[in-house]
Amino acid sequence: MCFSVLIVDDEKMPREILHHYIPWEEYGVRSVYEAQDGESALELASEKKPDIIISDIKMPRRNGLSLAEEVRRILPDCQFIFLSGYSNKEYLKGAIRLKAASYVEKPIDLDEIRGVLTEVCEQLRSTRRPDPEILFFRGGPDNTEPLNDRIFTPDDVLFTRLGEAVRHKNRHETEHLLEPLYRELLRCEGTPPDTVRSLYCRIVFLFINAAESRNLALVAAAGNDSLLKIAGEETLSGLHAILKSLCVMYFNALESEEPDPLTRVNQYLESHWSEPELTVLDMAQALGFTNTYLCAAYKKSCGRTINQQITLLRLEHAKDLLAHSSLRLYEVGKRVGYADGKYFTRVFTRETGMTPKQYRERHSHDN
Repeated sequence: MCFSVLIVDDEKMPREILHHYIPWEEYGVRSVYEAQDGESALELASEKKPDIIISDIKMPRRNGLSLAEEVRRILPDCQFIFLSGYSNKEYLKGAIRLKAASYVEKPIDLDEIRGVLTEVCEQLRSTRRPDPEILFFRGGPDNTEPLNDRIFTPDDVLFTRLGEAVRHKNRHETEHLLEPLYRELLRCEGTPPDTVRSLYCRIVFLFINAAESRNLALVAAAGNDSLLKIAGEETLSGLHAILKSLCVMYFNALESEEPDPLTRVNQYLESHWSEPELTVLDMAQALGFTNTYLCAAYKKSCGRTINQQITLLRLEHAKDLLAHSSLRLYEVGKRVGYADGKYFTRVFTRETGMTPKQYRERHSHDN
């Protein structure tokens, strides 16, 4: 489910901070709009119909409370998060009366905003569940046209060919069969989703059996994990992604002697640790593992989580930059993968017991 957000503040800096330093895609936010006062925000809200409005309270032309009252008339389910640099009880009472999702005092604390957004988006999802069959075939509630009544008929010949391709290590043939199957299923919207899930489980078993016969224990374990994921997956595209990931992992394991997961993760991190957008999920997909399996295997191997290892690498490089360069603290943070300077300082202090500034003062004489 995708959301849209409208940020309203008569000051440019808070708008830019919220727009550019919140990882909106993690919350399912597709569109972020801005307005510099309450009046223009009301016009934009009427046009764009945002799901969430983050608004300053004290603004020219129309304040945040007045904006909320007007918006609620046209968008009763819109969630408001109020910002204020003033500890004013009347503002707080007004926010409570309007059933605002939260009242956050300035200066903006990004961690606090993120926490509020998590709660708000969960609330929106719980109250706006799409039709499960529309969600399954189309990935969301945006297209409300009736589903067609075509039903997919399984072809035993297809499964025979797939089984042979998997057993005979024919990657091209396997992929050539899976992609048309997926496209055909997308066109057959009258097929019960549970029937499609059973079909995908049947294909996963082909990979599990082949992996076990070749003593590919990691692939077989990932296959079992895939079966659990398929049972709970709500979309056809998600089912296909699970199967593709397993397919990639299986053929990668066949085509080369792969290092163990610990070595592969560490090799990957050597090249990607400084990327702010780095996620464990993206890494797992790039390496051909399921996210659940890779996290468990890595921690079992070295006693640390992958995220802990990322933090360790970043802070080691940060220490070097602090001791041997004149970069400003926020520049050091950006160099080591933290787009938010305050967050970098918080993580550094938590992990080392001193602030970046204190660390620099203590170690810069070593130059």
